[in-house]
Amino acid sequence: MKGKLAHIVLGTTILFVYFLLAANRYVYASDAPFIAFSSTRGGKADIYIMDINGNNLQQLTDYPGHEYHPTFSPDGRRMAYVSSRDGNMEIYVMNLRTKASHRLTNHAGRDYNPVWSPEGRWIAFESHRTGIRHIYKIEPDGSNLQQLTHERNSNHHPAWSPDGQSIVFSSEGALWTINVNGQKLKRLTHQQVFGGKPTWSPDGKKIAFTTTLLRNTDIYIMDADGEIVRRLTRHPAEDASPVWGPNGHWIVFISGWVENYDIYRIDVDGTNRRRLTHHLAWDIEPTWVPAVFFPVSPTINTQATLWGRLKQSVGD
Repeated sequence: MKGKLAHIVLGTTILFVYFLLAANRYVYASDAPFIAFSSTRGGKADIYIMDINGNNLQQLTDYPGHEYHPTFSPDGRRMAYVSSRDGNMEIYVMNLRTKASHRLTNHAGRDYNPVWSPEGRWIAFESHRTGIRHIYKIEPDGSNLQQLTHERNSNHHPAWSPDGQSIVFSSEGALWTINVNGQKLKRLTHQQVFGGKPTWSPDGKKIAFTTTLLRNTDIYIMDADGEIVRRLTRHPAEDASPVWGPNGHWIVFISGWVENYDIYRIDVDGTNRRRLTHHLAWDIEPTWVPAVFFPVSPTINTQATLWGRLKQSVGD
């Protein structure tokens, strides 16, 4: 009997160890959120990911050109991004498991700022293909290209609403919304915001954006209807490119606080400002990785977290 019990204990221990080693390859982003960004730390612009504490840094792209503007499919399996590898700014899509990429756009005009729709069907982006920047959408396989804006103004930095029904963008110093069919154009702001770079909160009630309203580039938050604007950052350096965190409590952004651009995190009430990257190169264009399994290298913290889960499950 004792021999059987010993074998059972040994088998259970081996099973736990095997599970721990296998699970170390993946961490739920809801427990350890990841941020993707573009960085010149390798001598040219490439895309990297790191966790919310600035750890577990991994490089995702290493092509001859420069790579910018990462955005992820909702299921976390693919990443769209901009690359100059063929001599022009085009959008590519990478399979994150195989690291293989295919070219999504193919036009002499420059294509920028892809953003994946919440349901995964569309990628919106801005393009200079008509001589003026306009907002387009395209399916991830490269089919069904549609132009959404047609005004003579330059339109840029699209961002999807959480319900996937609207896109907010910047045009001529103001923020606008338009529905996914290119209709119901609406102006949200009536003061010059000089850049915009809007991002929607996960509940769809707020929009964060960049502005120089008080002679300094800072991040502001307003209601989704354009009312009740409040200032989030207050620093002489430029704060820009806000991206709302998946839990609605944080915003990540870039700042030139220490001469070069680094990535920071701040609570939406303006407290707990924290620097996430510390590099002499530029770290820009942060975005959140979806809350799904995502491959990371094992760390002591990861192992401790997983082992704690194992012990808790056994105790239950």
